[in-house]
Amino acid sequence: MDTKIIGLEQVYPDEYTRDVVLISMYCFEIKKDIAKDCLNIMKNYINSQLYNNYNHLKRCKKTQDHVEILIGLSKDLPENLLNELKKVNNGEDIKIKKINVSKYEPLNKKQYSEWSSYWPTYYRRPTDESSNILTKQQIENHIKFLNISINIGNKFGTCQSGCVLTFNDKIIACSGDNIKNHPLHHSVMLAIEEVAFNLRNIWRFKKNKKMKNCENAASNLNDNQFSSHKNDNHLDNSLDKKNDHQNADNSELCAINIDRDEKEEGRNSKNDDTLENCISNSVISSDQYLCTNYYAYLTHEPCFMCAMAMVHSRVKCVIFDKVNKKNGALFSKGKLHCLKSLNHHFKVYKTVREKF
Repeated sequence: MDTKIIGLEQVYPDEYTRDVVLISMYCFEIKKDIAKDCLNIMKNYINSQLYNNYNHLKRCKKTQDHVEILIGLSKDLPENLLNELKKVNNGEDIKIKKINVSKYEPLNKKQYSEWSSYWPTYYRRPTDESSNILTKQQIENHIKFLNISINIGNKFGTCQSGCVLTFNDKIIACSGDNIKNHPLHHSVMLAIEEVAFNLRNIWRFKKNKKMKNCENAASNLNDNQFSSHKNDNHLDNSLDKKNDHQNADNSELCAINIDRDEKEEGRNSKNDDTLENCISNSVISSDQYLCTNYYAYLTHEPCFMCAMAMVHSRVKCVIFDKVNKKNGALFSKGKLHCLKSLNHHFKVYKTVREKF
């Protein structure tokens, strides 16, 4: 039996959780009072050694009485630099020693604190760092929708898999899986298909309404022209032909045939009004592209097919409960959302449950 969901844990790239990887470099130690002069002498050389791959390393490290200046991967300095350093150091030779430094840039505060103990590093705070921290209310809200997806999966899923898609905390679509009857009918695919179906109906209604307005405007224009010339038989005949031609053109332009029967028109108008009210009260925008800015709540970690479907449909965030050890695309077998080559990325969270 599953225990209670008590929290959410963000799924970061592997680089965010790795331990320090050390490489050997060289530095020399000098007195504090000449550190600035030595740095000015070494600045261009150090930058040429470190700029491309090791720009996260600070150029110097302060100790109690001295300053250690980083050289790079090679301990052999050009002769002219050694002479200048020796001159600044009151004629004394520069002693070069071997040290260990972090090979990679720290991506979070924990790494920064640990890796800087070997050699000082820079920590460049992510611009969206604060948005990654969920409030207690947000966590409770996400857990609520997760439980809904679990209930849907248990009730309607042939493999107890469920998916809920929300926008502004409103459920837009939900589905259980139908895998036992069709191998591609995963809950995510069916839920996205439901979103597409609803959007397609909205687009069709708006298009038809626009075409009807176009047809009505053309019809009114023709009626006015006919009334202004009704006393002229010759003009009447020519206008009849002209109107027939224009009506045919307008019908072709609008790409819709309007039934002018009063009863049918009244019935269609009533249905259109009802549909228009539903659309106006809907949280779905008429220019919405599939699942843009939607949250996806899943009972299980999605496979690669479902994960790519959510990338293509522009889901904003994916929150799942159980890991999919065999085919999981966001945690177990890969981290698709972390691929820089993709043209869309979403955040991923997995549940934290109480331990027995």
